[in-house]
Amino acid sequence: MAGISNRDKLRLGGGKSRCSGRVEIWHNGSWGTVCSFNWDLEDANVVCQQLGCGSAQAALKWGAFGPGNGSIWLDEVQCTGTESFLWNCPAKPWGQNNCIHEYDAGVMCSGFIKLVAGDGPCNGRVEVNAETKWSTVCDWNFTLPTAKVICAELQCGTAVSIMKGAHFGRGNGPIWDKEFQCNGSEPLLPLCPTVPLPQGKCSHSMDVGVICSRYTDFRLMNGSSQCEGRVEIQVLGTWRTLCESHWDLADANVLCHQLSCGVTTKPPEDVHFGKGSVQIIGDTFYCTGTESHLWDCPVTILGTSQCSKGKVASVVCSGNQSQSLTFNNSQYDQELAPVLFSENGQLRLLNGSGPCSGRVEVYYNGTWGTICDDSWDLSEAHVVCRQLGCGVALKIMVSAHFGQGSGPIWLDELNCSGNESHLGECPSVHWGHHDCRHKENVGVLCSESLDFRLVSEDYKCSGWLEVFYNGTWGSVCSNSMEDSTVSVICRHLSCGSKGRIETFSSPREGLGARWIDRIMCQGQESFLWHCPSQPWDQNSCQQGEEALITCEDKDKLQLKGGDTRCSGRVEIWHNGSWGTVCVDPQDQMAVANVFCQQLGCGSAVDVVRGAVFGPGEGIIWLVQCKGTESSLWDCHRRIEQNFCTHEYDVGVRCSGFVKLVAGDGPCNGRVEVNSERKMSTVCDWNFTLSTAKVICAELQCGTAVSIMKGAHFGRGNGPIWDKEFQCNGRYTDFRLMNGSSQCEGRVEIQVLGTWRNLCDSHWDLADANVLCHQLNCGIAMKPPEDVHFDKGIVQIIGDTFYCTGTESHLWDCPVTILGTSTCSKVKVAFVVCSGNQTQSLIFNNSRYDQELAPVLFSVPIEHGQLRLLNGRGPCTGRVEVYYNGTWGTICDDSWDLSDAHVVCRQLGCGVALEVMVSAHFGQGSGPIWLDELSCSGNESHLGECPSVHWGQHDCRHKEDAGVLCSESLDLRLVSEEHKCSGWLEVFYNGTWGSVCSNSMDDNTVSVICRHLSCGSKGHIETFSSSQKSLGARWIDRIKCQGQESLLWHCPSQPWDQNSCQQGEETLLTCEDKLRLRGGDSLCSGRVEIWHNGSWGTVCDDSWDLADAHVVCQQLDCGSALAAPQWSAFGPGNGTIWLDDVQCRGRESSLWDCPAMSWGQNDCKHEEDAGVICSVESTTLLSTTKGPTTRTVSASLNSLLGISCLILGALLFLVLILLGIQMHRGRIQQQALSRYRDSLYEAVYQDIDYYVTGDKEDLLSSPDVSSQPDDPPGDGYDDAEELSGPAIPPVTLMNEEGTLGPTDARDEYRESHTGQSPKSFRGSPDSKTREDDPPMFSEDQAYDEAETGVPQKSI
Repeated sequence: MAGISNRDKLRLGGGKSRCSGRVEIWHNGSWGTVCSFNWDLEDANVVCQQLGCGSAQAALKWGAFGPGNGSIWLDEVQCTGTESFLWNCPAKPWGQNNCIHEYDAGVMCSGFIKLVAGDGPCNGRVEVNAETKWSTVCDWNFTLPTAKVICAELQCGTAVSIMKGAHFGRGNGPIWDKEFQCNGSEPLLPLCPTVPLPQGKCSHSMDVGVICSRYTDFRLMNGSSQCEGRVEIQVLGTWRTLCESHWDLADANVLCHQLSCGVTTKPPEDVHFGKGSVQIIGDTFYCTGTESHLWDCPVTILGTSQCSKGKVASVVCSGNQSQSLTFNNSQYDQELAPVLFSENGQLRLLNGSGPCSGRVEVYYNGTWGTICDDSWDLSEAHVVCRQLGCGVALKIMVSAHFGQGSGPIWLDELNCSGNESHLGECPSVHWGHHDCRHKENVGVLCSESLDFRLVSEDYKCSGWLEVFYNGTWGSVCSNSMEDSTVSVICRHLSCGSKGRIETFSSPREGLGARWIDRIMCQGQESFLWHCPSQPWDQNSCQQGEEALITCEDKDKLQLKGGDTRCSGRVEIWHNGSWGTVCVDPQDQMAVANVFCQQLGCGSAVDVVRGAVFGPGEGIIWLVQCKGTESSLWDCHRRIEQNFCTHEYDVGVRCSGFVKLVAGDGPCNGRVEVNSERKMSTVCDWNFTLSTAKVICAELQCGTAVSIMKGAHFGRGNGPIWDKEFQCNGRYTDFRLMNGSSQCEGRVEIQVLGTWRNLCDSHWDLADANVLCHQLNCGIAMKPPEDVHFDKGIVQIIGDTFYCTGTESHLWDCPVTILGTSTCSKVKVAFVVCSGNQTQSLIFNNSRYDQELAPVLFSVPIEHGQLRLLNGRGPCTGRVEVYYNGTWGTICDDSWDLSDAHVVCRQLGCGVALEVMVSAHFGQGSGPIWLDELSCSGNESHLGECPSVHWGQHDCRHKEDAGVLCSESLDLRLVSEEHKCSGWLEVFYNGTWGSVCSNSMDDNTVSVICRHLSCGSKGHIETFSSSQKSLGARWIDRIKCQGQESLLWHCPSQPWDQNSCQQGEETLLTCEDKLRLRGGDSLCSGRVEIWHNGSWGTVCDDSWDLADAHVVCQQLDCGSALAAPQWSAFGPGNGTIWLDDVQCRGRESSLWDCPAMSWGQNDCKHEEDAGVICSVESTTLLSTTKGPTTRTVSASLNSLLGISCLILGALLFLVLILLGIQMHRGRIQQQALSRYRDSLYEAVYQDIDYYVTGDKEDLLSSPDVSSQPDDPPGDGYDDAEELSGPAIPPVTLMNEEGTLGPTDARDEYRESHTGQSPKSFRGSPDSKTREDDPPMFSEDQAYDEAETGVPQKSI
C-alpha cells in the first residue's frame, strides 16, 4: 500500500461510492481528468490500489461517469499493474492529449472492505482486499472503534455490534495477517494503524462480523430533562425529527429503556415539545415493547408521506431504570396511563413478509410463545391487527402457515368478539393450557401488511415486480430505479444480490393499481421497506412504466420427500426454481457422497433411483462427480432433457453424522459418529448431559434422559472418535464488548444462541478471573465494580455464577437462575483482563477484599480460594481450600460459627446459619490443609484467621468441616411416607417455604424429580385441603425447558415470601422412588423401587458395595457398610425392577447406573438385594443451630449378626484360639503385677498431661455434656491409630450410639490402677506427686499407649 500519503492527489468523481467514478488528478494546482484511449484493467488496478480500494472490477471509457472539467492531464496511459502511483505509468507528458471530456476514463473498484454473508451490505463477515485477494479478518482484539470505521466507510451508519466466532459463517480464503488498531476517528479503514497478528493465533472459526445501522444516535429535545422531549434521530450522521405516524406506547417504551430512562409515563399523543428546526422524517417503527433498542424494531420507510399537520413524536419517561411496563400496542388502549409491571400480553408477528403479517406470538412470563388455531377466526385476527396498529384482518392462517414456533403454546380456544382493543380481553383457557402442537400455530394477514413478489410463468426470481398494499396487489413503477435498488429487491426476495431491469415490447395489463414509484435505495438496505420513495398512490405512474426485473439467483441444495433431513430426493435450486438430479450408475455413489458431505449428513449409505421419494418437477440435471469434491458445485453438471425423466429422479440415504445403535430403537443406544466416512464410537470421558441433549435433539428424539457409560450398550468394533465434544446446552459462547481489546469490556453471554448482557449480581473477582482465563486473556486486573463499559443494547440476564477462581471455564462454575430478579439499577458485569496468558492470580472471593487491586505473581497458584462440595448448592457443603495446586479440607477442631461466617462471607453466600462437623457432607480425599482455625468472625477471608501451619494437623477426613450459609438453597418433598412424594418445599433465606404451582408444567416437574434423584418423570397431585402454613411461599411460575439438571437453572419470578395464595402450593409425586424395608432403621434394609405405579425390588446379581453406596447417598444415609445379598432382609413382593446393576459409585441415583431394562431379570425374590448404610437418615438443612454429628447406625449390629452367620463355620476355631490367648494373658498379668505401683501411675500421669488442652479427654466416657463444643468420642479416633500393646482396643456401640470403650476395658483399667476411668477426668488426685518414682527409660515406649497394657517378657 505504498504511496498512501499521496492519495489526496487522486480521486474518483461522479460515482456512487468513493471507490467508483471518473478518474481525476490534482496536478499543478488544479484538478483534471484522464483520457480513456488505451485505458484497460491494468491502468484501473493501479488507480484502485493507490486509493486503497482493492482491485479493479471494470475500466470504463467514454465518459461513463459524465464529462469532467479542467485539464485532461494524462493520455494513453499504459500501466503494467505493478506501479504504486498512476503517474508512474508510461503516458504522454502532463497535459498533452488529443481528447475531449466525453472520453474521460473511469473505474469501478472492489473496495478495500466489504461485509459478506449477511442479509445486506451493512452486516456480515468482514473481508478486506489484500493483494487482489479477499481475506477474512480475525476477531482477535477486534474492537468497536474499528467496526465504526468500517460502517462509516461503507456508508452504513454506525456499528451496532461485533459478531465473533464466525457468526456469519467461516470464510474459505486467506486470513488477514494484521490487527487493526483504529481509534474510531479515521475516515477510512486503510488509514488505521495495524500490527502483525501473533502467528498461529487465528483460524476461520474466529472470522469476525459487523452489524451496522443507519440510525447512529437518538435523543429527546426541548424537555426539562434528558428523559423527556421531542424525539430526534441521527440518520447517517444528520439529525432529523421523527414524525408521530404510528408512534405508540410500545415504541416510546423501547426508546425510554434504550436511553436508560425507565418507562413511558404518559401516552405519546398527550405530550408536545414543539416541532423543532430540523427536517422531519416519516420512518415508521413497529416495536413490540420488549426490544432493548429502537433499531431492533421492524421499520418501514417505503411510501411514507409528509408528516401530516407537522406533528412530531414526543416522549415523557419515568427516569427510573428499574421500572418495566405493562401495555398494549393498541392505539385505543393508550388513553390510560401504563401500569408498571411485567410486559405480559405483548404481540408480534413472525416469518411474514413484514411486521403486519406472520405467525402470531404472545409474550408471557418472560417468554414468547404461540397460539393454537382451535376456534381461530377473523374475530380474533381483527383484535391482533388492531392491537399491533396494523389495520384490520384480511385473512387468517392456520396449521402453522408461517412455520412452527418453538416456545410454549400460551393460548388456546380464544373467543374474541372482534371489538376488543387487545387480546387479553378475550375469553380463553388459562395461560399454557392447551391440547395442541406447534403444527397448529395460528397466523394472520393484516390490511397494513406489505409484501413483494416477481410474477412470471417460469421463475420465482424473474418477472413483473408487484407490491401488496392496502389489501391488494399492484404494480411497482420503474422511474428512477437504479442498480442499487434492484440489488435490494433481489436480496429482499432471497434471489441473490444482483439483478437487472428488463425492457419489454408491450406494457402490462390487468392490475388496476400502480402503487409506488421513484424508489431510491442506497444499496445497503436489507429490505425494500427501508428505502425512501414517493408516497403510496394507486396511480403512481403511467401504463408502460411498470418494473420488469430478473435477479441472478444463488444455487442451493436440498433433500425432499424423505423421513429425515438426511434422506430424500436430491434437488438443486438454480435460476429461481428447483430441479432434480439424474446420474450415471457408475458415478452414483461418488455423487451421493459429495451431496451427503455438503449437507453435513455423513456419507452415503444408499443411492435409490426410480423416484422412490416421489417424482420432482422442473429441470433435470445430469451430475458427474469423482467423489473427492468439497461441494456439488465443483462437479460437472449440465441440463439433461434427452435421456432422463422425473420417473428416474435420484434419491439418497445418508448415514447422518450421529446415530444410536444396539439399543431397542433409534432413540437409545451406543453413540457413533461419522468420521471420514467411517462410523466411530465416542468415549465416555468428559461426555456430558449437554452433549447428549444435542444428540437427542438432532435425531428428533426429544431430550436426553440419561448417559450410559462403560459400554452399557456393548463395545463397538470400529475406530474411536479422537475428539471430545464440549456442548454446553445453555451457554454457547462468551465475549467482552465495547473495550479497547477483546480482553476487556462488558460481559456478554450467548444463551441458547442469543446474546445477553450479564447482570453484576454476585459478579466478583473469582468469576472475572475464570472468564479471563477462559478467553486466553490472563487474569482479572481490576475489581469488577471499578470498571464500566456501558450497558450495551442486548437484554440483561441475572444468572448468578459462584466460581472459586480455579475453574477453567465459566460454565464449570455453579450457577443459579431460579428466583433471579430484574437487574438492579441495570448494572451489568464488566472485566478488565491482563492479556498475559501466563499470569495467575492470588485473590479472595470476598467483595470486601476487592477494594485492593490483585497482586500479580509468577507462581501459578491461587492460595486461599474456597469451595463448598457435596451440598445442595454452591452455598452449603464441605469446606475445601486451594493451596499449593491442590484442593484440601479443613479439620473440625475448634470449628465454630465464627469460622463459618468468614467462609460464607468470602464466598458471597451471606452469613453462616449452621456449622457441620464430623464429615457431615462426606469425607474429602485430598490433604487436610488447615486445623485449629480461630477466626473472630469479622475477617474478610479465611487467610486472615490464625491457625496452625498449612498441612499441619492431627485429624482424619472423618473430621472434615462443613457449613450452611444463609444464601443456601435446598429442595425437598415432605410427606409421612416417601422421600419422592409430597409437598414441594424450598430452603431460601434460612427458612423452608412452599413452592407455588402456577405455570408449572411437565418439563418443570421432570427437572424437580431429577434434581431430587427421584427419577425423570412425575405429576402434580390435586388436593382437597391446602398445605399447613409454613409462613412463606417462596417462589412461583418456575418454567424449566426440561433439559436442566438442577431446578436452580430454571427461570422463575423473583423470590417473594408471598409469591402466591394459599391453596396454590405444589403437591407432587415423582414416578421413580427409593426406600429400604425390613431393616431396623430407615438406612438399612431391602432395596425397593417405585416404578410404573408399583413397588418392586432389585436383584442381587452383580450387587456390590458400589451399588449400595449409590443407594445410601441417594437416601442421605452416608456411605455403604455392606451390600447383603440373598434376601438378607426377607423377600419382597411385586416386580423385580432392576437386575445386573453395575454402578461405579459416583452416580446420583440408582437409575443412573447401567442395568438391564426395567423389569427384565432372571431372579426370584429370594435374591433381593439389601444395604446397610453408615448413618441414620438426616435432614440436610435443619433449623437447629450448632454443631451436628454423624453417628454409626445401630444397623451395625445387623452387620455383626450377618457376619456371624456367614462365619459360623469358623466359630469353633476362634473359641479355641481365644482360650489359648486368655491362658497367656493370666501369665502376663501375674508377671506385671510387680510394676503396678511404679508403672501405671506414671503412664496415666503422662496421658493426663496431654489431654488437659482444648481437646476432649482421650479417655473420657461418651458423656460429653460438660464439653459441648467437641464431637463425642473424638478422642478414640487417635487411640485406634497409635500402636499399642497386645491387648487390642475394643470399640462397640455404647448406649448413646457412639463409638466408645466397653465396660470390660474400664473394669480392666480399674483393676490395674485402683481408679475408675471417671477418676482420671480432671481429678486432683490424678496429678503426679513429687514422691512418685520417675519413669525409667524403657518406659518411654509407653507414652503413646492410651488404652492397652505393655507386654514385657519375663
